[in-house]
Amino acid sequence: MTFWGTRGSCPTFPAPWEVQEYSGRLSLETVRAVSAYLAEQLEKGVSLEELRELLQGAPEKLADELTIDELPIFGGETTCVEVETSEGNRFIFDWGSGIRHCASKIMRERGDTRLKQLYLFGSHEHLDHRIGLSFAGFCFADPPFDIQVFGNSGVLRALDEHFGFFSHTVSESTYLDDPIDYRVATASFRGFEIRTLDGEQAEKTDGLWEVWDIAEPIRIGSTVVKPFQVYHGLTGCLGYKIEHGGKSFVFCTDHEKLSEEVASESGVESGELLRSIRADEEIGRMCQGVDLAYFDGQYTRDEYRGRRNIDAKPPVPRVSWGHGCIEDIIDRVRDTGIRRALIGHHDPERSWPAQLAMNERLLGFSAGQGFQIELARDGQVIEL
Repeated sequence: MTFWGTRGSCPTFPAPWEVQEYSGRLSLETVRAVSAYLAEQLEKGVSLEELRELLQGAPEKLADELTIDELPIFGGETTCVEVETSEGNRFIFDWGSGIRHCASKIMRERGDTRLKQLYLFGSHEHLDHRIGLSFAGFCFADPPFDIQVFGNSGVLRALDEHFGFFSHTVSESTYLDDPIDYRVATASFRGFEIRTLDGEQAEKTDGLWEVWDIAEPIRIGSTVVKPFQVYHGLTGCLGYKIEHGGKSFVFCTDHEKLSEEVASESGVESGELLRSIRADEEIGRMCQGVDLAYFDGQYTRDEYRGRRNIDAKPPVPRVSWGHGCIEDIIDRVRDTGIRRALIGHHDPERSWPAQLAMNERLLGFSAGQGFQIELARDGQVIEL
């Protein structure tokens, strides 16, 4: 699987001072590596003349001799995760700005795989989770792709209002974000609205898409996808558990875990607290013993409650904003036996140097505990 976008809320790219600080860190690591290498060579009895020749020679030759710890590059594209199974099926979870890179890879590889079908799964309709779809090359490919889209009603309506993918109509809202519509796309789109059914609702919604019971697993080849509700305030939001070949992965973004204390302090209604608690319990059930999980950890608890700022941003309470806390993810990993957890949906204000320091703390904390917790980064590839 490839994490094409792990930033939250809006695409962000490093400011000049971030690049300078990062470059300084890389330079320091390089100097340390050179010093360690020279000391090692002298200890082995290598002559100064031989070392002089090496240092005055081609830089590439010296670089091959060095061991330099690679610094993570976190990136700034919004949410998009691609899962490719051993059967060659492609599942794409959310379509933030990172999907542009995902689509480019799919198009490059298409000639070798003869890929015709794609499966898109949306968490919710907010712009940062669908902003990249109009830049996805597979929507305009020849020969065309068949694309199945799974999500709640908000996700499907957003796609149809902005592109007319399902209704094949346009309206005033079609061109608010993008100057394209379904007539430009070559791909065919088939929608599946995921919701709770009572037996009488299993009908097409307005004839535009089909309805899928959230309690019914989605089976594609030998892959099983289990949707579940998470809590994102007033906006409906879905998470997904993917099982294939004895391995499991949970994609769970934009979930806020409310507590009674926080709800009381912030005036959150009891009904919203109950929804959050129930969703969190369901997430816990889905995460039991999984190999890998991706979570929204946009804040620390102090940032969430307005006790601490994020970089230069003023400290403001972020309760009811619909996002998660890193400490809650740590608790969830401990409680459910998750083997490896990636924390994403990084706040736009959190700089790369700040992320680097946070990632080092998380890796150090989880070392030797039977699980691994780290910050997700754009372009990260994990094979299960």
